[in-house]
Amino acid sequence: MQMMDDILKELTESKSENISEISECKAILQRIEGETRRVGIDIPKDRWLAIGAHVLGFVRRMKNKERLPVIEAELFAEIHPDMVALSRRVLTFEGEAWQVDETEAFLLAVHFEAIRVMQTDPSQ
Repeated sequence: MQMMDDILKELTESKSENISEISECKAILQRIEGETRRVGIDIPKDRWLAIGAHVLGFVRRMKNKERLPVIEAELFAEIHPDMVALSRRVLTFEGEAWQVDETEAFLLAVHFEAIRVMQTDPSQ
């Protein structure tokens, strides 16, 4: 829990973030922590910072009803299906007003895939 607070503090230190954004980011980061722990993925701090920055951008885009450009479906073939499923689980949850698009799911899955590859083949 303290690590999530530290990451959010580092990401938002020089910006004026509203409390709602920080709260939503923290909830998503906690879901990420729970889901990755459940599947045996250990996220190093530098990757947490990258994921935190992505999640903050995600929350802002959803609040502002902005969308990233659509990505080619073939790109999903480059990511392990379990990492794509993990990403979708984390970003799609009850009680939220937004619809997560495939680009957002893909981008978060890229973070998970990079960590998965580092853990399965440390020489990468």
